[in-house]
Amino acid sequence: MIGVLLAACGGSNSDPGSGGAASGAPKAQAGSPFAGKTLTVVVQPDWKPLMWKDDKGQETGYFYDLVNEAAKRLGAKVQPVNAEFTAIIPSLQSGKFDVGVGTDATVERQQAVDIVPFLRAGYRFLTRKDAKDIGSSLNDLCGLRVATLAGHSIVPPLEQQSKVCTDQGRKPITLLSFPTLAAAQLAVKSSRADATDAYTGEAGWMVKADPSMKITGPEINQNFSGFAVSKRTGHADAWAKAVNQLINDPSGIYRKTLDKYSVGEIAIDKSVVNPAK
Repeated sequence: MIGVLLAACGGSNSDPGSGGAASGAPKAQAGSPFAGKTLTVVVQPDWKPLMWKDDKGQETGYFYDLVNEAAKRLGAKVQPVNAEFTAIIPSLQSGKFDVGVGTDATVERQQAVDIVPFLRAGYRFLTRKDAKDIGSSLNDLCGLRVATLAGHSIVPPLEQQSKVCTDQGRKPITLLSFPTLAAAQLAVKSSRADATDAYTGEAGWMVKADPSMKITGPEINQNFSGFAVSKRTGHADAWAKAVNQLINDPSGIYRKTLDKYSVGEIAIDKSVVNPAK
């Protein structure tokens, strides 16, 4: 998943823009380590609906909205700037940045940083709207032609499932590799493939934008994702408390934010530090 970094500084208290979801002025948690600070959100604003720039050049998307809301509950503000995805964990470990946003929780990553989830997402499948639905079992993928992005993390589990299919006497999954997601989706639309994988953190948005497609099939490779914090700072608990305040806000803003971008299925009921086991 695309990463977003936060660096704390004591600078401007200017309005971070209109991209964030507004919920009034929630009370900041007592003893917040970020109270009164401006947190610089370092982003790659090119992934709808997670985070991108709108027609006015302002950052928007549910990553941006949720980080704004969590920051409010820490008594802080945010200011976005661009940065590279590969810098997240090394920059947190070196102390250059304070928080990474959109970091998948894996056991390996949790050994390097603390991760506080604010969503749980995986991959399902897109087919033509007029195609037969794929069942909820992985075995329902047997015999299908699945278009994938070359080198994507979804390929190994699909290869493993294809072997399960043949071991059971079923037809294998035929994996068709494409250089871009757009090319993989075009293969489905042109009937060269039966389905293509789709991240559940964006699939609803994609179908809303293109009603000729639908979401179907089982979910695989599901992971928690959220804020990454240096283990040396000890700030993970503060972020977890902020996320849980957001999830439990009486206004329902957490789920409303995800529903706004048609990704309500990735919501979680509670945030726990380092959820991957």
